[in-house]
Amino acid sequence: MATTGVAFAKDVTNFCKCSCGPNSAILELTPFGLSHLPHASQPIDVGTLMPNVCMNCTRLLCGIAEPQLCDGAAVDEEIVPLCFQRDSLQDELIVSAFLLLVIGLLVWTAVRAHVKPVVDRLLAQYGYNPVGQA
Repeated sequence: MATTGVAFAKDVTNFCKCSCGPNSAILELTPFGLSHLPHASQPIDVGTLMPNVCMNCTRLLCGIAEPQLCDGAAVDEEIVPLCFQRDSLQDELIVSAFLLLVIGLLVWTAVRAHVKPVVDRLLAQYGYNPVGQA
């Protein structure tokens, strides 16, 4: 079970949010995402990326990936890079399981009063008597 948790935890996707005044762009910090940037002023060599993914989220990367980001802003130094992660698959599964459990309990609470008489009638029809009610 521990190895499953470690495997799920590795599925985290890192992003770099580049902000410049009112403009912002979000870049996926994966080799595929960085090699397929539609507005890049020059190709990014994914072989030179740092192992710590968030260390790649820099003003330089933002300036190359989105050269028009600061149009209308005073200077390029206003670019603010911010690295963040999207939740891992494990986190999504835990939240989804919790929501399903809560919804299931709410549905059961809503229909229990309507289902119990039907079940009791069917059990009595087929001759079932609970213990202690002979």
